[in-house]
Amino acid sequence: MLTKFLSEEERKNGESRVYKFQALNGMGFNFMGETPVYLLAIHFGASNIELGYISSVIFLTGFILVGLPRLLAGMNLIKVQSTAWFLRGLFVLLYLVLFFMEGRPAVLLILIVYTLFCSARMVGVVIWNPLIKMVTTSQNRGEVLAQGNIANQSASVVSKLISFIITSIQFFSGVAGLLLLQVFGVLLNTSAALQLRRVPCRETVEYHKSRNLFVIFIESLKDEKRRFPLLLKWVSIAVMVLNGLTIVFVRKEAGFTANFVFLYTMVIALANIFSGLFARTFADRIGSRPLLIGMNILLFLTFVIWILLPLSGNTSIPILFYFILGFFSNFFLLSTNVLIARVLVNTMPEKDTFGYNAMINFIMAFFSFFSGILGGLLIDRGQSSPIKLPNSFSYLFLLILVLTLVLIILSLLITDRGSLTAKETAGILFSLEGLRAYSYIGKLNTTEDPVIKKTVILSISQNDAPIATEEMRSIIASPLSSEKGEVLKSLFNHPRVELLKDLLKEAADYGSYHQAKAIFALGAYGEKDVEELLLKLLQSPDPAVRSNAAKSLGRIGHKASLNLIRQMASEADQAWDKINYLIALKNMDPEGLIFRGIFKESSSFSRGKFRQTYYSLTADLLDMKPQLSLIYSSKNLKKGDGLRDFLEQTRDLMNFYDHHRDLIQWFDRGEWISIGEFCRKSLTNSKELQSAEPLFHLKEAVINESLSFTANESHSVYDDALACVYFTYQILIAG
Repeated sequence: MLTKFLSEEERKNGESRVYKFQALNGMGFNFMGETPVYLLAIHFGASNIELGYISSVIFLTGFILVGLPRLLAGMNLIKVQSTAWFLRGLFVLLYLVLFFMEGRPAVLLILIVYTLFCSARMVGVVIWNPLIKMVTTSQNRGEVLAQGNIANQSASVVSKLISFIITSIQFFSGVAGLLLLQVFGVLLNTSAALQLRRVPCRETVEYHKSRNLFVIFIESLKDEKRRFPLLLKWVSIAVMVLNGLTIVFVRKEAGFTANFVFLYTMVIALANIFSGLFARTFADRIGSRPLLIGMNILLFLTFVIWILLPLSGNTSIPILFYFILGFFSNFFLLSTNVLIARVLVNTMPEKDTFGYNAMINFIMAFFSFFSGILGGLLIDRGQSSPIKLPNSFSYLFLLILVLTLVLIILSLLITDRGSLTAKETAGILFSLEGLRAYSYIGKLNTTEDPVIKKTVILSISQNDAPIATEEMRSIIASPLSSEKGEVLKSLFNHPRVELLKDLLKEAADYGSYHQAKAIFALGAYGEKDVEELLLKLLQSPDPAVRSNAAKSLGRIGHKASLNLIRQMASEADQAWDKINYLIALKNMDPEGLIFRGIFKESSSFSRGKFRQTYYSLTADLLDMKPQLSLIYSSKNLKKGDGLRDFLEQTRDLMNFYDHHRDLIQWFDRGEWISIGEFCRKSLTNSKELQSAEPLFHLKEAVINESLSFTANESHSVYDDALACVYFTYQILIAG
């Protein structure tokens, strides 16, 4: 039996419908909403208080929600919301009567119709947060909210551009053009309602007797987790209502014509799009709290500028300046709004979501009403003030400053689970390294290409930003991750002391799939607890763990266990372990005694490429050039060029010069004894080496083993002979 919760497929379908709804709604609302209504009201002579009412009524209609949960109890949430959206479009058609009206009756009609429009809208808005919670998870909620906002505002840019073009035509520059826009809005609004109706939904409006809005309000304020997000929402709504009056400011104070007012609102829509992009990029990973603090501080600073316009009585400020200031002030405010919405949805109760959101919007109506009326009164006060003010809206902007300070304080008080600290956030947003790391992490989480993943992990491992460290810690904490092995290996080349505890834990875990890689990475850390763990791992029953621990001990400079490691190396019977012990003993023993038995150690592996690997590693450990592995590569490809090229390079030594052709023929004919004799004689007659250095022991190995080659070992004798010649040359040029 299905529950009210949606399946993954239904959530995906719901998200898709929400995005389409947001796009259509973005166009429709901007033809029917606040800006054209402001212009209609100003055209018919509305007062500042009436304009303040228009700014606030969109939230003021929350008063109707007092009895709504009881009235709609048991009805499907989506059917209620889509019906409300359809009705608000029908109400707008009443504006057409304005063709036959003038003066105060026209203003009253505008106020009544816009109130009905906002009332129907409010019924639908109450369901918005439950709808978002229904079609999202906590992992993608911020992204869906932001993406929906981007779709909405991108569409609104188009509608505002259309509005600008239509009102720029002389015939449509007045009431006719504004009413034509309303008709466009009704058509798009109806399409949006149809999209909304197709969102999967099994939730209904819940109403519990004796749990009215006032009971929910008191309970919510007592809950510390919900108290501050609610206060943030309500105060931010007051700021949004007051900020809406900046449209009146640019019309009356800056002298914008109707078409330029639409152009100004298009800039606001762009700010809204960028705020959505910002929230989509950062909100889910960084969290809302630190971003809210920063956005509100910046919002405060922009309204300091609004207060001072026009500066020093200068009334010829370029229009572009208003556009830029409007963009940034709205970007900060609208970013705040998206971030608050994320916190509200995250703290919403599982039950009675309609009643809870009805309560939010009901209280919002009080904040909206008082801020709207107070905003209008402050504009009147500014226009008649005996004190010389930069502009008649300065008192209004001063109130916004005070409320913005309240938002900053409330942002500091909220609890947002998973949010980064302010310091960590600053390290991302105000640091090139931090932004790069954030970009890499985003790419890592979205790509499926294993090659790209490795490249991105390499970039993250080389990035010193704290967020890069935290991402690596998160990957290490995973029991099985395709990136985990690469991250652990990267900690050897780019050590991070901050992750040492995580690395120690992984290396000590015998049940870890990546234990060997973690032990390998410990070779880059010389701390005491690293040495203690590695010594403990030498007693492991797993030979691979023992050899890896020995290798890392050698790399951190440990020498006390030299004899024990020698014994373990002699007993090892696996190729990988032999390699590990060779590295360990090279680092532990500066004399290089391990090289005396290099041919004996490899003799137990007569098949495969082990001997080539062992000899090539020896050459690399002793910094010999050219690389022996490249010569073997040529031989394995059956080219032979590597050997011939190498023998050509050896002709700077007389003995190799004299026997150059002989060596080529001996290798071609498989005359291994001749090659061994050449090596032994060349080294026997060479300059004596100090006994306390690796080349001395390597020389002894070549002299003692070079005559033991036989034609019966046809598969591996070529590899031995080539190594003998190579090491002979290297010893001679070093001596």
